[in-house]
Amino acid sequence: MWLRGVAMGLLAAAGAAGAQAPGQTAADGTSDGQHGKLTVWRVVVESPPGPATIASLAPVVHSETAGSFGQTAGGYGQTAGSTGQTAGSFGGTVASQTAGSVGQTAGSFGESAGTLADAAAASNGTTALAERHDPAWDRFTGDVDSAFRGLDVTYKDVGIDELPARLDAVKPGQADAPDVLVGTPLPAAAQSRRYSLATLGAMGLVPQMETPEQPLNPLRPQGVVLMRAPHPQAARAFVLWLLEGEVCGECGKLERGDAAAIAVAKSALSGVLNGEGVGELADKEMAAFSPQLARATALGVVGAVLLNGLRIDIGAVRAEANGKLAVVEMRAVLENRGAFGLVHAVAVLRADEAERWRVLQLTPNLLPAQQMVAWRSLAPYGLRSDKVAEVITVAQAAPVDGDNRPPMPELWWDNKGGATLEVVEWQRRSDRIWTTSDLFFVPDDTGHLQTRVTARFADAPASYRWRVWSLGRGGALAISPWRGFNILPQ
Repeated sequence: MWLRGVAMGLLAAAGAAGAQAPGQTAADGTSDGQHGKLTVWRVVVESPPGPATIASLAPVVHSETAGSFGQTAGGYGQTAGSTGQTAGSFGGTVASQTAGSVGQTAGSFGESAGTLADAAAASNGTTALAERHDPAWDRFTGDVDSAFRGLDVTYKDVGIDELPARLDAVKPGQADAPDVLVGTPLPAAAQSRRYSLATLGAMGLVPQMETPEQPLNPLRPQGVVLMRAPHPQAARAFVLWLLEGEVCGECGKLERGDAAAIAVAKSALSGVLNGEGVGELADKEMAAFSPQLARATALGVVGAVLLNGLRIDIGAVRAEANGKLAVVEMRAVLENRGAFGLVHAVAVLRADEAERWRVLQLTPNLLPAQQMVAWRSLAPYGLRSDKVAEVITVAQAAPVDGDNRPPMPELWWDNKGGATLEVVEWQRRSDRIWTTSDLFFVPDDTGHLQTRVTARFADAPASYRWRVWSLGRGGALAISPWRGFNILPQ
């Protein structure tokens, strides 16, 4: 898988930098690119019992050896229990799955009470940590075991009120210094830029269907890389795995498909993430948007400090192209001195009169599960077919152009036939500039003559515009004109 390849590449880079002989351990804990070390501090609300003195800043350790680093038992993303929700759970297409269904039993986690007492007595007489039985955490550590088989992971619980003192007490070169902070969720105080890299990438849900999306799994841990992580490559690979959070058995680095469509899509995403826009790669009907606002939306941050010197590694995950329409799914790993993260994007391309691929729409700010919804909705129309459907542009009925409406108005249009999927492409205007467009999927496999759908995306006071795509077999596509409406404050 592509993400596994990135993780392995990060470890291999660390190994190459050390130029160690086979079996020799490098400075960051890797040996031959298949093994390494990682220390994870779990930030908890209540501090472990005992005084928070420097002498007590050595919490009881639970150490596990995970599997072949960056590689699951059955391929990355196919662990018996994946973190977070499954890809298709948004929109109700596929059953969801809790954060990991395989792991240790509650009783096998941590130390026994007697061992804890002995450890406490040996550590300046501090009170022992209470034994914690957390089935969700046990399942999560089991997922780590499956995903990172050659990684020696050490877990420590740290109270949020003690965290700054513990981090300040870490000395340069300390063997058990933390690499990653995790929490369920991770408290904002634990994400201080004084200690950790800012996380790049959108974290919010984008309305995609009339059926509401399921909320983010509250049991899914969040994580950040610490700036002074002694094992920086392993830390980044681990946080990438957390950010991915989905079952994705087909997500290899793409070596098949239409190379030209893939190249155009990757260049367009690079332009957006660099704040430059799509430029000459845009289809003549692509919605205009602010490149700077698009970049901020995709990365989840505003301000040049976090974006200076940003390195972007874009990988195509999957693509379908039939000569008329192409759909390309991508992921981008982003990093500079102060930030690290992952972006998920889907691009829709259309061939122009000269049969060159041009970008019709690009969504750069999807969560992994929503990226899967977009892919499953659009990819069938990039498949080759011996017959191309005839589709006709819909006739929009309501709201009328420029109308004022309460939040989440109903959109109406009359179907003219031929389409099996209708897509509402919409934008919001912010300070006289348009955001990137997003896609709202409306299946049309029943052949009804009129469509009414609740515009869940128009939930806040602002100006919006919308148009309807009619998609048919073989990449047939007809697009209606834009219409606008205003959502009034309530």
